[in-house]
Amino acid sequence: MGVTAHPSAEEQQERRWAERRDLNRGFGDALAQAFEFAAVPVLFAAFGWWLDDRLGTQPFVLVALAALGFVGVCLRTAYHYKAKVEREEEGKPWTRRPR
Repeated sequence: MGVTAHPSAEEQQERRWAERRDLNRGFGDALAQAFEFAAVPVLFAAFGWWLDDRLGTQPFVLVALAALGFVGVCLRTAYHYKAKVEREEEGKPWTRRPR
């Protein structure tokens, strides 16, 4: 048997499954991130609302905690993205330092 130029049907099927798996993982990550952007500030705001009710400082703690939740989610997203890019670019020619 000689070497064939075309991948076998099994290799093509495996490649299609890998592409589909990566696509689904991307959708799942995007959905999780969207949920975080929506849920975290709302939960922080709800806690701030409860705390404002107890302390009688309405609406200062609510606004402060909602803003803190939003900024926290933004920072987490930025750091997560930066780490992912660094992993993807590891070993690439443009990341090598000159000697």
